Amino acid sequence: MTGTMRAVVKTAYAPGNIELRTIPIPQPGPREILVRVKAAAVCGTDVHIRHWNTWAQARMNPPVVIGHEFSGEVVEVGSDVHTVQVGDRVSSESHISCNNCQICHEGNRHVCPNTKCIGVHQDGCFAEYIVIPEEIAFVYNDPSLPWEQLALMEPLGVSVHGITDVPLAAKAVAIIGAGPLGQMGILTARLTGAAQIIVLEPNAKRAALAKQLGADAVIDPIAEDPVVAVKALTGGYGPHVAVDFSGSKAGMAAAMQYLRPEGQLTCVALPDQSISVSISDFGYRGCSIRGIAGRRMFENWEEMRGLLRRGLDLSPIVTHVLPLEEFEQGLNMTEQGKCGKCILIP
Repeated sequence: MTGTMRAVVKTAYAPGNIELRTIPIPQPGPREILVRVKAAAVCGTDVHIRHWNTWAQARMNPPVVIGHEFSGEVVEVGSDVHTVQVGDRVSSESHISCNNCQICHEGNRHVCPNTKCIGVHQDGCFAEYIVIPEEIAFVYNDPSLPWEQLALMEPLGVSVHGITDVPLAAKAVAIIGAGPLGQMGILTARLTGAAQIIVLEPNAKRAALAKQLGADAVIDPIAEDPVVAVKALTGGYGPHVAVDFSGSKAGMAAAMQYLRPEGQLTCVALPDQSISVSISDFGYRGCSIRGIAGRRMFENWEEMRGLLRRGLDLSPIVTHVLPLEEFEQGLNMTEQGKCGKCILIP
């Protein structure tokens, strides 16, 4: 396919410098596919790119089309593509691993040191079309799944990775932060059999949604002592698992105190500052800390298929749908926490 398209481009090495431009439609290589983007979700990473934080500075080489969470229809395939067809409805992994290093060979492609990311290292999905490798495309041809929800598969995979790292069947879990990833975490914890779901969230609107999604209890960690409150809800022992989706230094520090012996703190979000940990106390109780990076490739994607078959409904998480031209509003609402997931429609 030839011609031009509209795309949101990070144009220069500085804060801001994000523009809607007209650029050529990308052409797929032999093992790549061309996708007409139907819906693209705004992520906090896109906000970081706009502000040009140290993470973005270390990885990007503008001009680059931003965005990495999307769904779309395949309109063209390369000569060596065999598993994806024109007309398929797809979502996509955002990480492209090398598949050649020792880490990949050990089955840990999600932490491959040579990983490239769409919307960061190469052109992303805030555009009318995107080219991706065949291997990171996931076909979901069920027409009952709306494009807006299909665009959330990538972030859902992060949440599924964090929630399922420890089997939650018949266990108590504390979910720290009820933003979009935390909301997905509540839904996943319910479907995977958690006996008790305790959510810590100071934002009143997000707290109310957490209850709607199935949280057994919601605690405002500013209004009351989270350590006392969580232990009171768990017979004085604390939850088996705490999953942090907030990146809050205070939230993680409290979790280290209220986890029950042999419990695990799973860190999905990362704080900007270091956290002081009493290893003697934490270690004496046999507790552990686990970091979560992206999605397990491609195990979490297959688990998501199962969750969808079990009735996972992400519609309450999609709170705003905007045309691509209003990307600035989407970035602003995401940064300010005034939305669940904001979807851009090219």
